[in-house]
Amino acid sequence: MKNKPRGPCPYGTANWLSKITFWWAFPLFNYGFRHPLTQDHLYDVLPEDQSDLLGDRMEKSWNAHVKKCEDKGKKPSLYWAVIAEFKWEWGINGIFLVVSEGIRIAQPYLIGQIISYFQPGSTLSQTEVYIYATVVAVSHILQLIVNPKYFFNCDHIALKMKVAVASLIYRKILKMSSWSKHSTTSGKIINHLSTDLEKFRYTTETFHFCWLGPLEIVAILYLLYQQIGLVSLLTLAVTVVLIPLQVMLGWIYGKLRMQIGAAGDKRIHLMNQIIAGMRVIKMYCWEKPFSEIVFNIRGWEVSEIWKANIAKSINMGLFQSASVVISMTLFGTAWYTGVPLSAQRIYSTLGWVFCLRLTIFLFMMYLVEDNKQLASSLKRIQSFLTVEDMKVFSESEGTTESMEKEGVSISIRDMTASWLGHHPQDNEGVADKLLDQKMIEVFSLKKIDLKVKKGELLAVVGPVGSGKTSLLLSLLKELPPETGQVCVQGMLGYMAQTPWVMSGTFQANVTFGENVEQERYRKALYACALNKDLELMRLRDQTLVGERGLLLSGGQKTRLTLARTVYREADVYLLDDPLGAVDTEVGSHLFQRCICEFLEGKTRILVTHQLQYLRSADRIVVLNEGKVVSVGTYDELVKKGTEFSSILTKHDKDIEEKDERQEKLVNEQREKNTQVVDDGEFAETGGIGWNVYQDYYLSGRPWLYLPLTLFLLVIAYAAYGYGDWYLAKWAELSDSLNLNAQNGSYPLYPVINTLNKTLGLNTLYNITPLLETSNSTPEGSLITLQGDELMQKYLVAMSVFVVGISLFSLVYFRMSVIISKRLHNNMFQVVMGAKTHFFDSNPVGRILNKFARDLGLIDSVIPTLTNIVLEIIIRLAMQIGITCIINPFLLLPLTPLVIVIYLIRWFSLPTTRNMKRLEAMTQSPIFSHISDTLVGLQSIRALGMSRKFLQDFDRFQDRHTSAFFLFLSANRWFSLRSLFFLDVYFVLVILLSLVLRDMIGLSGGLFGMALNYLLTMADPFESMMRISADLNTQMTSVERIISYTKLEQEAPKVSNSPPPSSWPQNGHIKLVNVGLQYSSDTDQVLHNITCRINSREKIGIVGRTGAGKSSLLAALLRLAEPTGEIYIDDVNVLKIGLHELRNKISVIPQDPILFSGTLRKNLDPFEEYTDNQLWMALEQVQLKVKVHSEREGLFMEVSDSGQNLSVGQRQLVCLARAILRQNNILVLDEATANVDHNTDRLIQETIKRRFKNCTVLTVAHRIHTIMDSSRVMVLNQGKLVEFDTPYQLLQIEDGFFRNLVQQTGKAQAKVLHTLAENYQKEIS
Repeated sequence: MKNKPRGPCPYGTANWLSKITFWWAFPLFNYGFRHPLTQDHLYDVLPEDQSDLLGDRMEKSWNAHVKKCEDKGKKPSLYWAVIAEFKWEWGINGIFLVVSEGIRIAQPYLIGQIISYFQPGSTLSQTEVYIYATVVAVSHILQLIVNPKYFFNCDHIALKMKVAVASLIYRKILKMSSWSKHSTTSGKIINHLSTDLEKFRYTTETFHFCWLGPLEIVAILYLLYQQIGLVSLLTLAVTVVLIPLQVMLGWIYGKLRMQIGAAGDKRIHLMNQIIAGMRVIKMYCWEKPFSEIVFNIRGWEVSEIWKANIAKSINMGLFQSASVVISMTLFGTAWYTGVPLSAQRIYSTLGWVFCLRLTIFLFMMYLVEDNKQLASSLKRIQSFLTVEDMKVFSESEGTTESMEKEGVSISIRDMTASWLGHHPQDNEGVADKLLDQKMIEVFSLKKIDLKVKKGELLAVVGPVGSGKTSLLLSLLKELPPETGQVCVQGMLGYMAQTPWVMSGTFQANVTFGENVEQERYRKALYACALNKDLELMRLRDQTLVGERGLLLSGGQKTRLTLARTVYREADVYLLDDPLGAVDTEVGSHLFQRCICEFLEGKTRILVTHQLQYLRSADRIVVLNEGKVVSVGTYDELVKKGTEFSSILTKHDKDIEEKDERQEKLVNEQREKNTQVVDDGEFAETGGIGWNVYQDYYLSGRPWLYLPLTLFLLVIAYAAYGYGDWYLAKWAELSDSLNLNAQNGSYPLYPVINTLNKTLGLNTLYNITPLLETSNSTPEGSLITLQGDELMQKYLVAMSVFVVGISLFSLVYFRMSVIISKRLHNNMFQVVMGAKTHFFDSNPVGRILNKFARDLGLIDSVIPTLTNIVLEIIIRLAMQIGITCIINPFLLLPLTPLVIVIYLIRWFSLPTTRNMKRLEAMTQSPIFSHISDTLVGLQSIRALGMSRKFLQDFDRFQDRHTSAFFLFLSANRWFSLRSLFFLDVYFVLVILLSLVLRDMIGLSGGLFGMALNYLLTMADPFESMMRISADLNTQMTSVERIISYTKLEQEAPKVSNSPPPSSWPQNGHIKLVNVGLQYSSDTDQVLHNITCRINSREKIGIVGRTGAGKSSLLAALLRLAEPTGEIYIDDVNVLKIGLHELRNKISVIPQDPILFSGTLRKNLDPFEEYTDNQLWMALEQVQLKVKVHSEREGLFMEVSDSGQNLSVGQRQLVCLARAILRQNNILVLDEATANVDHNTDRLIQETIKRRFKNCTVLTVAHRIHTIMDSSRVMVLNQGKLVEFDTPYQLLQIEDGFFRNLVQQTGKAQAKVLHTLAENYQKEIS
């Protein structure tokens, strides 16, 4: 396509005229009108807006500010640091505002002079009035130039501030200590970037009014005094009453917004856990307790939103009615004291009162409100910026030299390290709850002495919580030593225990930002057994892996993470259990080909639970409770008879392959979804239909609130127009009195007359002669009575307006709160009931975005925008209608004006809407990148990739900055052209009125009214056009949330014919032709499985990768709806409710999911069991002693995802859950895949003892654990190929099960044969 926008932004090279008129953006509109805009069409970011430059500026400024405050003994303030750094930008921009405000104040005087031309007895010549009209036209054009430029510059400066502080936040993430990382969450940091930094945009627009506002007030009061004398002092009196009220309401609103932010943080944090653990929640039937928690938090949040909206609605009511109240006070006082004012003075006064209204009750109101919110937001960010940084230690030269001589890579001398000893003061007290003084031993390393030679393979073993991972983290300096010394020679490579995969391609995850060295890359892929996986991927190593490896299996993530680690050339490799999540064959390949061969000659420290590989290690370190128990070779440790021997005696040296969660299915899904995985939520194009607005309002009791709000608004502005009409008539009577009184002039009578005589003042007017003249004749008395009647009607009508407009905002915001609450509740309930495939195929961030960003817009932004648009539409309709009644000829230019503005809107809306969507789209990678960084922070630092990740963050920010800058430019392009044609209409009104004055008999009062309306119409009209376009784009949030209320749902939770409460008593299971397909666009994963499982049988389920083991359990639990029939105790489970089924099956999942909160809540969210029952369950899994040692006991805090517990301890908590439920059927989905052998043994023994009389289904990871099963079910490619006792299956020549056993090696196969034979003898 020709003329496609791309390359350098034209703004940078545009001339001054193009920048002022935004003509440089026309090619973007021209292209965007004809074609959909995508990220490929974005211009490059402006050099001055680049993230790295702004980040450097802000970091330098912040550090200098902190040092300066420390020297002076003051507290630093991020708010003032940001203001100071960008002072020149916003300071110079103030010149445009001064010019704009000066024109705005001068215009009422000029309009007054033109109005005087229509008054009876006017002395103004035609030439003079045309000169005034020309000056008014020129001033409008000048204001049209400077006003949009000022606000555009404000938005641009706010964008720079936002980018600078965001960069500062990310740099802090890269530097913060591991303890600081655990004390925060990705939800909070993303909330800083998505919500807190948005406050900059509005604050910069009003900041100059802190000094300009008071000057304007003084100037306007002086001009009012010149017009109406001492009556103007009443303006000051009313203002003094209203301003403190507004300031107080703004302060209250700011405080309430902080409460809303706290509630939102808590809700989003919980939603993050719920979405990530949804499979577990469904298996445990925990939807109800989690829903109650979310609804309670949301209820608190909505309550605070309503309180804030009350303050906001009162403030908006004050703004809308402030000028009316001041006008009523001024003119009412003049009427009551008998002061007739001319039309010229009345409408000049109204113009200045309107200026005063904007200055005091809008800009200065938002100055207080927005600055309060910004200060609160930056205070929250500042609390994050001040968390503890990772400590930097330098190696002493003497130690380095001695290590070089001894050929040592790692030297640890008398090192003691504790998480407790190095955490900063925790404001929330979480640290004290997680790390009780009594538990220091568990969380610390004590007096470690260890030397590792160059090229040595050192294995580290020990039970759960022994400090294996902490030892590696101490080598990485992530856990700094309290005493002793840690020295590491050379570059480090590190693989964390939890696989970490970034969003991006497969190759990008392996190379990790380094250049692709083809030979090493090829060898790394082979060493990590990834070639076969890549062959199954259509795009090979260019395949997108999804957010956090969503499209990869657990085993693939582990091997990909290992490949990344070994691809990078390093001297020392720290490998934290890389063999635990892969099957026997793959594990053997990784150990031999990767760890032993590919890394040969490198220093390697291998933490492992796979003890069969220990014979190949050069030395072995045994850890227990943070201490080194033994160090030596395999044979040396066996001879010592230490704890190492006890570990070995309890371990069968073999492991069965792990089901990698339907790898083939995932690969097929990946091939279909890789092209859209990252941006699927932004696929919608086109405009927002009226059905979205309809759905929005239908959510909030529209039959009550919507008619009421419209009624109040129409009544309010009908009263406003009615009152203004009578004010114009009253002005005409005043002109008649002026004409009859010759040179009469009017002070505040009788008070001011008395002051004149007493003090000898020479004020503007002297009313006495006029009053004596006018009241002495019948005509004068009649005019006076008419004036009284007109003014009374004016005051009554304006009082109705004040009440109506105030109630309108209050009622409307009440409706918006109900809408927001119902939309959230509807979406949450539907999401909780959605099929598990929805959560498997959508990243957590995408779903969470609906509950965070989109809901936040519906809570605060959309109600305000719709309120403003409705109010302005009704006001403009009233003003234009009355103006055309006054001068019907104005209808002639009005029709083409409306057509032209509509065409401009029609032309520009596709571009502005698409730019808003692109802005949202380009923000998503920033959040994903931050999430990736937080998860893999230790790996990033260990691999020396902090700078590369900062560059990536800057690149993502630059992309978003470019989109946002173009969005701002598009808005101003549109508003500038709309205002231009409105100004043309304004000038035509004046010219037509001047030319047709005598023809239509225009009076000064009515003409003044029309001009006053037109003068005050520009700002609201521009706001309405801009805000309505903005609203149209923001309503995409409503569209997305409504789309989430239509997700495909699971079957009903309860049925009309539930099984008896005692069901199932026996645990007999029968499957008849069971098939399973996760969705219509994926292949069948189970095929016609038919079998019978007897009561109390212990069934082992085995099979190769992608055989369908986990899918079989998913079918049994109906996590996906199977075909065929499944019977439990002769009840067809496909015809009962999901909760009626799942409540009767206990599940211990592969990944132990815990939720933040108390341990008791994690065990018993329904509070169905007594404390004694909970203690008994904990005792059976050997956790009672640990929990009892905590101060809070059962109410000890569990951190996010259970991070303050080891993996093994989390799995034991899951086992305790199963014990509590006392069901007759137990399902274990590779429950011991990621735990050490002691924990594995404990779990197996507990299951055998506690679930002796239950039917147990076990997906096997360690094959020895199912050799004593009643029968073993062997799956292959979704089909049941073998099902018999282990002994009988071993007798089948070339059988599937026999081949699996033979692959373990001759020695171990013999042991397994013996186990099967012994069990066969027991049961026969």
